[in-house]
Amino acid sequence: MDEIIVNNFNKYAKLLVEKKYIESGFIATRHEDGVIVAKVTSNLDSLKDENLVFVNDKNVETLEGNFRAAAVILFCAIRQDKKANAAAIVDSDKILAFSSKRKTLKPILDDMAQVCGTSIKCADKNTAAEVVSAISGLRNACFLPDAGAVVTGRTLEEVFTATLVLDKACNAEILAESKGGTSPMGVCNAILEHVVYKIKYSKKNQAQQKEAEEGSEKKAEEKPSAIVTDEEKKIAQDIKNAGLRMLDENLVQGTWGNISVKLDEKTMLCTPSALDYIMLEPSQMAKVDLETLEWTGSNKATSEKGLHALLLKGEIGAVIHSHPVYGCILAAMGKNLPVPEAYRDVLGDEIPCAKAALPGTKKLIKNVGEAIGDAPACILAHHGVIVRGKDLEDAFRICRALEDACKAYLEG
Repeated sequence: MDEIIVNNFNKYAKLLVEKKYIESGFIATRHEDGVIVAKVTSNLDSLKDENLVFVNDKNVETLEGNFRAAAVILFCAIRQDKKANAAAIVDSDKILAFSSKRKTLKPILDDMAQVCGTSIKCADKNTAAEVVSAISGLRNACFLPDAGAVVTGRTLEEVFTATLVLDKACNAEILAESKGGTSPMGVCNAILEHVVYKIKYSKKNQAQQKEAEEGSEKKAEEKPSAIVTDEEKKIAQDIKNAGLRMLDENLVQGTWGNISVKLDEKTMLCTPSALDYIMLEPSQMAKVDLETLEWTGSNKATSEKGLHALLLKGEIGAVIHSHPVYGCILAAMGKNLPVPEAYRDVLGDEIPCAKAALPGTKKLIKNVGEAIGDAPACILAHHGVIVRGKDLEDAFRICRALEDACKAYLEG
């Protein structure tokens, strides 16, 4: 088996196991006229060449037992979508718990609608035909009754991201039950977000990921960088490091979330649109005029630049927009957070929730402006959270306190 393929399988098998999204599952990628499938277990040190099995119409009947059943499901799940090049059967505790309900998970968060689909159905049976039926349409995942979920994507990286988002949404449904439950998004908005994400928002990042996973990565031509001075280079590196920290602490998934730092009263540096934090280079940060929102740099500024400009006022020097696990549960509920006493010295008595609006729109900026007041943070309904601080370290302190406070409230 090609070394690049083996290494790529190992990379995502390790991530899925480390994050506890797979206890005993399977991953697969499209290859020639079939798929390559591997069984992944929590006690497997690494996948070897002999662990990867090529499956197509000609040899599928020779497979046996659970592996055959899983291979057929993954083969059919990938084949039913021309753009799908990877898939996995995942079984985290939260996904398993929701799959046992045999219910449809409605779109409760923007990122769920974007990467997983307009809703997540449950297959009637754990068979390929039922999975294809449940996953068809504007969907990239479906539940397997009492057995987890099938997730598809254009790359294994997108499958991994979709699994994180699906696990977060399942967790939200379960933990929010005792606090009044979640509130689903409008169907039209869910469809719009999924279509825009697939066609436009993630196109560049997924193209880069696909090239990397196939060993054909090449540097795309870009406009000149806006990062020129030593100070700008340092701040750009600080933003890059902050993005990696958000990933490490599970405060964001994939390319979602964004960060800004004020250079002066007229200008900010911020993350570009639709590039993940691992592949992002400091030189790709965008420089944005705080008044006009015009940007310069090698890559387009984040679509949420207007939100950052709104909050970078006075002593505020940094803004972090993230999609943390527990903060997103409050966002899915669409309610203010009554701050537990242990966190009031950092967050105050209550963190407000802004009314829902599509990401990157003037309406979202307006809603946040009306809701946030003097609070150090704001929950964005169906979306995530945004915090502001004197500098990046202060913003991270608030971000961490907010996530811990949301967890304490939900589990209290």
